[in-house]
Amino acid sequence: MRAQIAITRGGVTKASTSASPPEGGALAKRANGTFQISLHRRVSESALINLMRALRAIEPELPMNLRVDAQLQQGLSRSELCLQLALRALGDIERNNEALFMSNLELVQPATLKSLTSSNLLRLAQLDMSNMDAPSALMKASAARVSNLVSVGQNRSMRLYFLALPAEVDWPASLPDIGAPLDEETDSVPCRWLSTLYEAAMAIQAPLYHHGFIRIGPAGMRPFKRIIHPITPQNDRPSNFRVLSVAEISENDAIVII
Repeated sequence: MRAQIAITRGGVTKASTSASPPEGGALAKRANGTFQISLHRRVSESALINLMRALRAIEPELPMNLRVDAQLQQGLSRSELCLQLALRALGDIERNNEALFMSNLELVQPATLKSLTSSNLLRLAQLDMSNMDAPSALMKASAARVSNLVSVGQNRSMRLYFLALPAEVDWPASLPDIGAPLDEETDSVPCRWLSTLYEAAMAIQAPLYHHGFIRIGPAGMRPFKRIIHPITPQNDRPSNFRVLSVAEISENDAIVII
C-alpha cells in the first residue's frame, strides 16, 4: 500500500498528497509508526468498503488512529478500526432502509457463546480454525455439519461471490448466481447489506456476531441472529480466503435466511 492514499466517494483508490479526505471519501496514510485514517463526515458506503479492502494489506499490529471531523480515536487495532468502518457502512444502509432491517455487529466473545441458544449457530461460532491453512479449515467446518451454511469467496480483484448457498432460501427473495460478483447487485439492498458483512469479516479476520431485526413478507420485523466466520490464513493465497456464515430467525427456525 502507498504511503498515502485517498478513496473517493465512488470507491476509487488513488495516490494523494492532500491533508484532508475528498468529499464523501477517506484518506489513509502512514505517519510516525502509526496509520492515520481520516473520514469525510458524509463518507460513502463505497469508500468505506474499499478502505476496508485496502487495510487488509496493513500489518495487524500497526496502531491506527481514526479521525472524523474533530473527533480522534487513537491506538486502535486494525480489527477494531475495521469494525467501526463496517458499522458505519451498515448504519448508512439501514438508515436509508429502515423498513427492511436494523442490526448490530460485534466480535464473538465468551458472553456471545453463552447467549446463543441455537446449537446450529454454536457449531460455527465455536469452531477454532486459527493456525490452520484454508483447506484444513474448510474440512473442519464441513465436519461440523452446520445447516444452511453459506460460503463466500473472493477473486483476484478482491470481489466477493457466493460459493455455496442453502438449497432453498426464504430471505432474501433474490440472490446472484454462484460465482457472480456480489457488488454487481447494486439494485438489491439486502445483497449490499450482506456483502458489507462479508467484506467486514475479511478485513476484521475474526468471528463476528450479527443480530437485529429483518422484515420478511407481510409478517413484519422478525429477530435474527447470524454468525460470520472468516478463513484468512496469513500465509495462504487471498484467493483461498473464505467467509462462512449461518443465520436464523430467532422465533422460527423453519424460515431459511442467509
